[in-house]
Amino acid sequence: MLNTIFATKGEMTQAWTKDGKRLPITRCMVDQNIVLGTQKVTVKVQENSDFIQQPCLICEIGYGKKKLKNTPKPLRVQIEKSGFSFGFKQIKGVQLFLDKDQENQELPIKPGQTIELNQVLEVGDMIQVQGVSRGRGFTGVMKRHGMAGGPRTRGQSDRPRAIGSIGAHTDPGRVFPGKRMAGRSGTDNITVRNLTVVYLNSETKEVWVNGPIPGYTNSIIRITKTGQTNKIELDQQASGIELVTPVEAEPTKVETDQTKVETEPTKIEADQTKEKDTKNNEN
Repeated sequence: MLNTIFATKGEMTQAWTKDGKRLPITRCMVDQNIVLGTQKVTVKVQENSDFIQQPCLICEIGYGKKKLKNTPKPLRVQIEKSGFSFGFKQIKGVQLFLDKDQENQELPIKPGQTIELNQVLEVGDMIQVQGVSRGRGFTGVMKRHGMAGGPRTRGQSDRPRAIGSIGAHTDPGRVFPGKRMAGRSGTDNITVRNLTVVYLNSETKEVWVNGPIPGYTNSIIRITKTGQTNKIELDQQASGIELVTPVEAEPTKVETDQTKVETEPTKIEADQTKEKDTKNNEN
């Protein structure tokens, strides 16, 4: 099965473990991940010191519903050919490596299939999350690159946040490419690793991730399993998770009728015993 699923970033909160440790939590909501199409390809993969050809299945997954008329025309034609009457906010490809035995067999994923949350993630899975960082516009070198800036005293009234020297003298007489300078920052693809899934709710499609995630609220993120696990037990009552209590089933009409039938003979026996007692007292 796939090891990747798309979700929507929510707000941050906090939770507590059973040991009393406080954790930063990012709440994410998983919408429908629908497979639009699949394609078999062969990928060159490095194994030890050699490269081998391994079969791979590319799955086009559409996430987030929107009106079909608001999608670009090339994507609109592709979506209509797949048999959908609505559009998607984004369409991304996900790789699924196949075994050599599965290459000639029936594909595990078919177009039109919906990838469920429980099919990909479990509580305790370690994941990596990829998202687009917030845009910060045109920023200086101190905010963009973390430079120290210039001196604050000795008459340097207008140099505290300046970049300083950007090159040499006549030789080489130019600024080298790649010099860190002021400019636009943000809106970059950033991947955060070694995060842990601490809570899942299959009914509300909610996922709690231990740690911060790049991107703004309601942005689309990509969650990928790493194959490792980390055991974290939450204190559900302290973390504000609603505990589900089992509801006792109400007795059916048949059961109530049977109880009535069973109680009727007991009433008759009680009346008979009362009559015997009154006769004995008279005698």
